[in-house]
Amino acid sequence: MFEKRLPHVVLFTALACAGSFGLTSCSSSKSENEISFEQRIGADNAFGLGLRFDGEKIVATLTDELPRDERIYVRVRRGKMTLTSQRDLDCAEVVRDGTMLAGVGRRGGDGKIVFDGPAVDSSIVDLLHLYDDARWATGDVPQATKDDVAASGPDPIVEACKMHGDEMSAKIQVNLAYAWDLGTRNPQSGIHPMDAVTDDAGADATAAPLVDENNVRSQIEYGQLCVRELGEIPFFKKLGPGKYDTFDCRDLQGSNATGLTGAIAGAEGAMIPVTVNGVAQDKCSPGRELGPDSESYGCMDKADHGMYLAHGETQPGPMVVTARNDRGTHWVLLCRKVADDGKGMTRSTTFNDIAMIGHNPKTGRTCFFQNSIGSGKDGVHVAHPGDVEKSTSIWSSSVQSYCSGSCHAESAFVHSPWIDGAKRSSGKTIVPKIGEQPEFPISRLDAPYNIVAADQLGFSIPKQLVSDEVGACNNCHRLAGNTMSDFARWSTGTGDDYYSNITDYGKKFAESHWMPPRLDGVTEATWAASKFQKALDFMKKCDENRSDPSCIWADVPRGAFDNPRVR
Repeated sequence: MFEKRLPHVVLFTALACAGSFGLTSCSSSKSENEISFEQRIGADNAFGLGLRFDGEKIVATLTDELPRDERIYVRVRRGKMTLTSQRDLDCAEVVRDGTMLAGVGRRGGDGKIVFDGPAVDSSIVDLLHLYDDARWATGDVPQATKDDVAASGPDPIVEACKMHGDEMSAKIQVNLAYAWDLGTRNPQSGIHPMDAVTDDAGADATAAPLVDENNVRSQIEYGQLCVRELGEIPFFKKLGPGKYDTFDCRDLQGSNATGLTGAIAGAEGAMIPVTVNGVAQDKCSPGRELGPDSESYGCMDKADHGMYLAHGETQPGPMVVTARNDRGTHWVLLCRKVADDGKGMTRSTTFNDIAMIGHNPKTGRTCFFQNSIGSGKDGVHVAHPGDVEKSTSIWSSSVQSYCSGSCHAESAFVHSPWIDGAKRSSGKTIVPKIGEQPEFPISRLDAPYNIVAADQLGFSIPKQLVSDEVGACNNCHRLAGNTMSDFARWSTGTGDDYYSNITDYGKKFAESHWMPPRLDGVTEATWAASKFQKALDFMKKCDENRSDPSCIWADVPRGAFDNPRVR
């Protein structure tokens, strides 16, 4: 009943006339039985069935009036959106558990027919802040929270079915954050910028301006905004407005949604190596093997170089990929926290932590993306964050901003011997590095750095330390956030929480003191009296007492996008 997945959906006894996306009015020769199943589902369905959230209740929309013998059913729930969850949505369940909307509705300011739907419980709204906790990045979230996410899912989901009797005529599924973005009106026109082009659907990033930088919540619209500001993300082949092929993080190619070649021009990636006493490893330490449900960053007893985020722990198998688009933006995709799905650590395609950064060194414009850690983990089908239907299968429903104020405080890309072990064919690091790429010169403290939608989404860029006493360090790069504290210690042979997981080989002076890049005659015996140690001591003093009058602070240059509200 409810749905028949035939090449063309059966003729209904009552015909509703579609007025968008090339499906014309009743005067057209195209009748409802000619509308395919594909045209009935998703945000660009033929009937304009859309979902918005006004902060209190769900609002459903249609392009034309709802026929008297048809009903709309709306359901709000918690779960996990997948690549196929919209297609597989069972309208029988939505009818059973949802709220029925009927009647003539009202004509909205954008010309659509609007139906008021159910209120949204605060427990569902609270899911938009689930990943605000920075402990997700370190794996230190309470186990009870992880268990709750595993059992109930991380996504606040809104879905609707337009029904004629027992038959589905249209259906849609979106996350609540995106519905909230769609429910936010442009105060001047009364029309959400998305509506002007795509009718509650994914926007064509070339038709700017579509998304308001000061009024965005969802990862989807943030992804579309970032494409507008930074250019397309080369990992994802564009299939249409708001629609992209997915990307295989292990094999570094498109997932072949169109049946065409999966090669991605310009993309280069590598596995991040893990070594023990200089010897590459491809397995976990005996007795520490990770199963398919593991969410650990590490499985090695000791390693020469560890991941700082995991206190020096590491594992074989993480991948990092880069590509530069035609606007000069460098994109980096990192797939880590590998769980062995039966193929072995270096072939597993399950990554519990997937993150992506886009940065244009000329303008400073930067975007950060983070997956739903522990649940958005399909490394074969990494979705474009701006893809309306696919995004939430990987990325969290709302944007996470905890990465900016500490780890990525002074620039977009962070380096260490761990991630810099992944090399391009040229021998340069996969992650763009100052001194290796012409756009990233050393000693450029005036290089612009600003984060798209920072004010709205809570991204922060702290002030940098510019006192003369730290010149030995900031003559190469800026000093802000963790660069002054944890990173400074870890890159100069200290930090017990890190070095307890490092081999004796990795603790050797030349290995443990990887900053500065050139020691220039400084040895283990002379380090304590060196200008570098003196700079470290001064950084520590300023980090512990930022109001010390000898500590001089300055804003990180924002470039043309300088905004005094970003702190």
